[in-house]
Amino acid sequence: MKLKSILVVCVLFALWGCNEDEDIAIPKGDIYVTVYESSYYSYSSPVEGATVFTVPATVQTVTDEFGTAMLKDVESGTYEIYASLSGYGSGKVALRVSPDSLNRVNILIVQGVNTNFAPEIELVLPGIPANFSPNENVVFSFNVTDKDSQPNDIDVVISSNLDGKLVETHPNASNNVRFETSSLSRGKHIITITATDKDKYSATKTIEVSTVAPSEIILESATKTAMGYVQLQWKKYTSTDFMRYEVFRAVTPYAIGGEGQLIASFTSADSIRYIDKMPPLVSEASYYVRISNKEDQSRNSNQIKVEEPAGKIYYYSITDAVHHPTEPIIYIVDNAAMKLRAINYVTQTEINNISLQGSIGNIDMGDNGFGLEIYVPNNSVFIHVYNANTLNLVTSIMTGLDTRCVVTNGHGYLVASLMPSPWWEQPIRTYSRATGINISGNGDFEGDRMRFIPNTDNIISISRQVSPIDMEYFELDNTGKILLHQDDSYHGDHPLDPEIFRISNNGEYVITGREGAVYSAASSMIYKGMIDRGSLNFSDFAFSNDGNTIYAGTSNRNSLQIVKYPQLTRTDEILIKGYPKYLFNFKDEIISISKTGEYSDNYVIERVDIK
Repeated sequence: MKLKSILVVCVLFALWGCNEDEDIAIPKGDIYVTVYESSYYSYSSPVEGATVFTVPATVQTVTDEFGTAMLKDVESGTYEIYASLSGYGSGKVALRVSPDSLNRVNILIVQGVNTNFAPEIELVLPGIPANFSPNENVVFSFNVTDKDSQPNDIDVVISSNLDGKLVETHPNASNNVRFETSSLSRGKHIITITATDKDKYSATKTIEVSTVAPSEIILESATKTAMGYVQLQWKKYTSTDFMRYEVFRAVTPYAIGGEGQLIASFTSADSIRYIDKMPPLVSEASYYVRISNKEDQSRNSNQIKVEEPAGKIYYYSITDAVHHPTEPIIYIVDNAAMKLRAINYVTQTEINNISLQGSIGNIDMGDNGFGLEIYVPNNSVFIHVYNANTLNLVTSIMTGLDTRCVVTNGHGYLVASLMPSPWWEQPIRTYSRATGINISGNGDFEGDRMRFIPNTDNIISISRQVSPIDMEYFELDNTGKILLHQDDSYHGDHPLDPEIFRISNNGEYVITGREGAVYSAASSMIYKGMIDRGSLNFSDFAFSNDGNTIYAGTSNRNSLQIVKYPQLTRTDEILIKGYPKYLFNFKDEIISISKTGEYSDNYVIERVDIK
């Protein structure tokens, strides 16, 4: 009996020992991971949404908004810990996990480096922001690739935080997954796409899809106008949940998740048109309209691209320009290409051009009994005469000297500013347009910039070759004979600039220089003062017909300053798209040849209504 009891106890002990062996826990530890974006291989900002996993495979998770993730209950051993951000890059560290340990590691994600363990998910549709109206069809399309798995070996699950699992499938032979549904419940869905390969490595991608957005909005047209505007029209939104339209402009088509510039907003559903009067001076811009409903949900329309929305950009080196007296045509000297170009700025077309020779001076145009002509001086001893309509060379007037400027008032003669040696040998000379014969000569300084006082035979000139800069007055008769020559009395006391120099339409005053210095347009050349300009620098001037208003272009602000004469005070400004270089008043419009940027050598021609 005693022996039997001993055997029973032994059997029970053996059975108890076997159960204890089965319940022995496998040694495990935890890994606390923080993932950072690499900036020159140093720790930068934490990365949210990175997938964290181990090799060999154990558990897998995704970093939170702090860039952290916990891998729990990882069996003891040595692992490579990877962090991968889809579409960006990855990084790794090595770690030995000990029993009952909490291991902390930091991982730097390096842009462009892929792990090639987990699948890669590339979203195609829907576009972001993914905003849809209730019961609208939503298309999901994305590519899933994995170097070690065939498409049929990759399990893909699409799920919603509101509606649960939507579909479980595999990529097709082209590695694409496409899924359509119109039954997403009303609300804001967090859609999670999970792809798991044959080795059980997973990748996830999440997007937000709203089904409380407005109905579709359609931008029907975006059309350029002759004034350099862009006119937009969109289809009226007819649903009862309307709240507002917003109009956006992007210099380049906005990227996924990006934004254009908000340029207009409307709270009436009947407002379906907008004119962008200040489009950018770029080769291409895109426009779209955003509709928002009473739940403050929104969606964007289609985009329409507009080439050169502010008007044609001229990639020329413009060194001088004159305006046709009756037509919207500007003639420019393109110094880089050595061409005289005729541009119709209403049709935005170059209608003609002709090659030039030599170093070109300041040009002029007029009708001296032979039709409208353009007079082009150069350093090769000629003034070349071109027909303004055809740009054919009509004749050449020999001056025998380097000619820096030519002007005419249509009275049958031309006035040329020459470079004689010695310099005092009549640098200002007049020539008959009909015969080319020299009529008269006078002046003190060679190479002056000259302008006729409107409706007279009198000239104001500003010197180029002497310091300090001087102003001169010439009085001529109607045959071109110089009757009077007078120097100003200041000799540099006040600003003068031959390159920024105009005479008012009524012939009363001269304005010159970036400072806007004003003088009387008479033999006395009395200094009247300077425009109150602050930090602005002037580039050119145009005038009202009565001379009481000065339109002053600014080289360091895209504007025309409105100046009252004789007060010389600025009363207002007109903002324009470019930085004005040459100004003309033509039929109640200021025509500005404007630089596309403050330091740019590209130009547009702008029209500013001043009626």
